[in-house]
Amino acid sequence: MLTSNRFKCDNINLHYMKGPDNGPPVVLLHGLSDSWQSYLTLIPYLLPYYTLYLPDLRGHGKSYRAKNYRVVDYVYDIRLFLKNLFDEPVHLIGHSLGAAVLIVIAAEYPEKCRSISLIEPFIFKNKLNDKEFRKYFSGSLELCKKYRDIDTISKNAKETGTLARKRAADFLKLDKKTIVTVLENDVFDGFDPDKLLPEIACPVLILRGNTELEGFITKEKTNYFKDKIKNCVIEYLEKSSHVVHVDQPVETARHLLEFFASV
Repeated sequence: MLTSNRFKCDNINLHYMKGPDNGPPVVLLHGLSDSWQSYLTLIPYLLPYYTLYLPDLRGHGKSYRAKNYRVVDYVYDIRLFLKNLFDEPVHLIGHSLGAAVLIVIAAEYPEKCRSISLIEPFIFKNKLNDKEFRKYFSGSLELCKKYRDIDTISKNAKETGTLARKRAADFLKLDKKTIVTVLENDVFDGFDPDKLLPEIACPVLILRGNTELEGFITKEKTNYFKDKIKNCVIEYLEKSSHVVHVDQPVETARHLLEFFASV
């Protein structure tokens, strides 16, 4: 039902999946160290109503390897992707790092955005110094350096079961510099949410998980978003961790579909 495609432009070579032409276009961006497949649980609920586009970000999945992996570098690719594939503004969904990319797109290239939906946005520099955050990604990086097979990586991963195997597959396809850029605190160079968020004119939906389940967005950060963004709706999914769309796909889809219908 989804087809594999390549987008090539200005030395960019992004892999993306596309769904059947079922309605207005929706572009979904995954998070750090992930791939388009992070949305597998959500896709069935959106597919009947929208034409889905799911790119692998640079350095991830089947997309090309690059020199730099800052938010602004991912933005460069996605801006050209949107410019060349769509004549009209589209709905955009981004999880974590993908949400950071969309904040820049919405602020600086508003003509491409019908709406943006930010799932647990990864935009705050203090997260880079969070002990558990750094432990997870430094541990993942060591696993990738030490082992080169899915079975061994999945057995040593934080995740369990089929999710562990999925994450192991993601790590094997990942350019390790994507993680190094985060651990060296360079990922947010040139990215200033204080300046960007007030510039966003399109409707914004934010979905946040439970901080007791490793969600990133605290009540304080929720108030920050409300203060900075003019046209913003925030929904709290109490049973979700940072991967809201994986933990509660039905509820995530309901919020997204209702939001899209209102735009």
